[in-house]
Amino acid sequence: MKKKDVMYLALAVVIFLAAGYLGYTQLLGKKAPISSAGVSVEVVGSLPDSFDDGALTQMTDRTKNRDFNSPVDLSGLNNAAPFGH
Repeated sequence: MKKKDVMYLALAVVIFLAAGYLGYTQLLGKKAPISSAGVSVEVVGSLPDSFDDGALTQMTDRTKNRDFNSPVDLSGLNNAAPFGH
């Protein structure tokens, strides 16, 4: 083998090792320790009944906020020829 072939072979080995390491770490990942307590639950405290009225009016103001949800066209449902055939 020539020196150039050995260099390309070494580069290929480095690339395969790096890809194998990345694949191993991304697919298997770190194992979380198994807790003996079972299921963990997050308890949320009570929500205060006094919200800021100014923020609420700003959120509901249609001139400042815009709904980007486009309506879904359901007019072509149950069509035997959806493509005009």
